[in-house]
Amino acid sequence: MSKVAITVENLSKRYVLGEVKSVSTLWDILGTSARNKELDERAIVEVVEAAKVGAPGSVVKSDQPPAPDTPNCAAKSETDSAEELWALKDVTFEITQGQILGIIGRNGAGKSTLLKILSRITDPTEGRAIIRGRVGSLLEVGTGFHPELTGKENIFLNGAILGMTRSEIERRYDDIVEFSEIGRFIQTPVKRYSSGMFTRLAFSVAANLEPEILIIDEVLAVGDASFQKKCLAKIHKLMRGGRTVLFVSHSMSSVAELCNSAILLHKGRLVRSGSMTDVIGAYSELLNKGKASVVQVNKASKGVELKTVCVSNDTGKSTTVFDLHDEVVISIVYEVLEPLDSLQACLTISRNMIELVNTFDTDGETERLPLRQPGTYKSELRIPGKFLKAGSYSVRVSLGTIIDNMIDIEGAMAFTVEEMSEDTKDRGYRNDRLGHVICPGSWRVDLLS
Repeated sequence: MSKVAITVENLSKRYVLGEVKSVSTLWDILGTSARNKELDERAIVEVVEAAKVGAPGSVVKSDQPPAPDTPNCAAKSETDSAEELWALKDVTFEITQGQILGIIGRNGAGKSTLLKILSRITDPTEGRAIIRGRVGSLLEVGTGFHPELTGKENIFLNGAILGMTRSEIERRYDDIVEFSEIGRFIQTPVKRYSSGMFTRLAFSVAANLEPEILIIDEVLAVGDASFQKKCLAKIHKLMRGGRTVLFVSHSMSSVAELCNSAILLHKGRLVRSGSMTDVIGAYSELLNKGKASVVQVNKASKGVELKTVCVSNDTGKSTTVFDLHDEVVISIVYEVLEPLDSLQACLTISRNMIELVNTFDTDGETERLPLRQPGTYKSELRIPGKFLKAGSYSVRVSLGTIIDNMIDIEGAMAFTVEEMSEDTKDRGYRNDRLGHVICPGSWRVDLLS
């Protein structure tokens, strides 16, 4: 039986929106000392050890003294007129050692608050989190880095917060600098770093100081593509080494690629946990909830107006629920207000927030793109039955020319495909298996001997 790395029990976090007052923190001490040139790497480690920050294997509980929500912020004080906001409410789950957990949900769902509690940056208002192992955190850009300290000094600071000795940090220092690719600037105060430089050094520190638990919050969206690829390769290596990883991203393809399980947060509460397919599917349904089969858009821009978007079956009946074998018909009605050269309508269809199809209503043209004269047009896309797997789909609608994107509406329409007429448990296109569409080709099997 796998050992439990993190236990979260009835975790809640309340923020009080009101007056603030300054408090003296470890960050203040480090900042003053840095400005006065009183620190070196040895002194940084000694200051953190004296403060007893970041001891591994700890319990984060609601009865601890309140901590600031970011290392250099002011603590919030409650007032009679203050407004309360519960960022998390009664969240309970367990993570086993070696588990790669995706945490997904809308903006404001409580994802970052949860990770800050598990990273010991803030304390819960109620409940507790039991953390068995040393935690390395890579949260929003700059978290955990003191702006007055150099890149090198911040490496020692983060290592000390993880509970490492100075000699342990020194053994890994060269690998951290090499991976980050910013060795030229390592003696520069990080307040002068770009967001990309922050990300490079922060990821390198978090990944190369070898924590048992690695927490990553959306930071891979920053930086160039080659470094993102390098980071993903490093995460895969950590995964193979048995590390426990918590990963937050709005890129469902990244979550699906990296994680073997997930939880879904909504308005501070945990609403689904389990396999990636189940949780991402539940998230897609949550985003699409309440979507109509006919949407009146009436949005105009630069000589064209998008009027309606509709999804229907092959009989013309508008609906948002289809059987696996049903044809799905998506149509848009738009008005051209002035002659527009190369005007095109585009539909982007996504399943579980991963783009599957991007198609233009001019894809069938054999000549040059047409000149659309003023008038009302209807463009219709017919998707054959038994092509889309069961699941929730969203439709993005765009109108534009080859040089100008005029109207672009994310999530303009949503629909679901259900396995109503067929039992797919023995099929390769079963809902919970890999892939998002059913292969349009055909198999032939011959007995050769």
